[in-house]
Amino acid sequence: MNSSSVMVQPGRPREAGADAAPAPSTMEWLIDNDDAYRAIASAVQTATKSVFVSQLGFDADFTVPCANGDAGTPFIDLLLTAANEREVDVRILLNATILLDTLKPLRRYLSSNGIHSPNMQLRGVSFFPHLLHAKMVIVDSEAAFLVGSPFVNGYWDSSAHRPHDEMRPTGELGGRPVHDVSVQVEGKAARDVEREFFQLWDVANKETHLSQQRFDPTEPAPHATSVRIDVTAPAGVIASRPRGSTAILRTLERALAGARSLVYVEQQYLSCRRVFTSLRDALDREPELEIIIVSNQNPDITAYAQWQRMNLEEFGMLDHERVGVFALWSAAALEDRIQINQVFVHSKVVIVDDECAMCGSANLDGVSLHSYGADFSGWIGRRVFRNVRNFDITATVDSRIPGMHAPAKSLRHRLWREHLGVDFDQSARPAGGWLPLWKQSARQNIQTLQSGAVPLAGVFVLPFSAENQPSRQLGELDLQQGGASLELLFNPGWFERRFNLRWVRNMFL
Repeated sequence: MNSSSVMVQPGRPREAGADAAPAPSTMEWLIDNDDAYRAIASAVQTATKSVFVSQLGFDADFTVPCANGDAGTPFIDLLLTAANEREVDVRILLNATILLDTLKPLRRYLSSNGIHSPNMQLRGVSFFPHLLHAKMVIVDSEAAFLVGSPFVNGYWDSSAHRPHDEMRPTGELGGRPVHDVSVQVEGKAARDVEREFFQLWDVANKETHLSQQRFDPTEPAPHATSVRIDVTAPAGVIASRPRGSTAILRTLERALAGARSLVYVEQQYLSCRRVFTSLRDALDREPELEIIIVSNQNPDITAYAQWQRMNLEEFGMLDHERVGVFALWSAAALEDRIQINQVFVHSKVVIVDDECAMCGSANLDGVSLHSYGADFSGWIGRRVFRNVRNFDITATVDSRIPGMHAPAKSLRHRLWREHLGVDFDQSARPAGGWLPLWKQSARQNIQTLQSGAVPLAGVFVLPFSAENQPSRQLGELDLQQGGASLELLFNPGWFERRFNLRWVRNMFL
């Protein structure tokens, strides 16, 4: 390790010049994983000092796409090249619990291939039932990526979201296209993310007991910034947060308490009752407020489907005139039929009034925000799982970032352009609000499919259905599948919807 790869830990001396005020925080949205993985790979390939990775899952064969269209390069090879050829300090921190552990197979892969690097370290976070769900990559203490998806090939997808793509393995998520959002931050926000990484890196060291850890008590408090980094953490694990943290939830609740015009929610899971309470309170408080939700009708964790539908119904979201709930779909025209598939929403995005946007690893479920037990309706589940909370990280971006043009609005425009096929850059809020445009788009998409054509460029929205099987969801819209014209690619049966074994695929690896 050379002098330029000094480990940076919170409250500890940095390299010369590190005491200077960090540059103002800047950011960039990375929509869909093709863009995110390319940006991360590019940063790693130019790293000169350090690359720190935190992930829920990291498969040894995870491949990042190449700019020239080639098959791509295993990400672990990029990290090894940085460590061996440029002496970059590479640290990989992975979840390592009975529910999901890719640390052991990654170590086996390196060992079986005789690969060793003095500049690469691997550690696992094993605090079952708490999961390391925070996904981040920090490069040279200058750029940090809050990543939406794990480093697993089945999560790759481009903005085309083709219903079937040879580059996307079918093992994950039933082969469905995947829509996700990541964010790259620089300046002080990147240093804040790095600090959170080392909080986790330290507790993963089994030689260091919680009670023996020491952090510099003179560590400065976070400065006011237009890119805020918040975390969720369980109690009794991180020394500087003995009671844990629910900062992500508090930031979200403050944002929703000030909502006036529009709340846009694009989420993998939507089961946290405190979030639903805040949304309903905002609706009742603001007569002009609209809420638009994009989520999954068939989440990959089966219990979430029921929890989500129950909350949508209980809090009056499915039939409220100022609330629209939608699902993403994809279709492609073949010679004799149309292939159609759900698009799996993996995003963790909330945008409020085009003034702030939240994006990171935290879902809007209890375990990512404050308590897994709070999602249960029965007292047994609430009691047994009340203290279960994951490690998560989220960036909240304020629209008043100096030198940037409305980042929250920019994210909304880009997402809506992909989902609705309309450029909103020059569009002001219509007199009747945004929701009628979404409902009109969904109606047009139904009519287009009924006519035997493919909506838009192939990615589109349909109304959210309370039915639990994709074929019945389409049937509810008078879109019958199985005939000569419409081929549904993902249609799990009763057993698969309730007992999805892919979640524990790494338990015995």
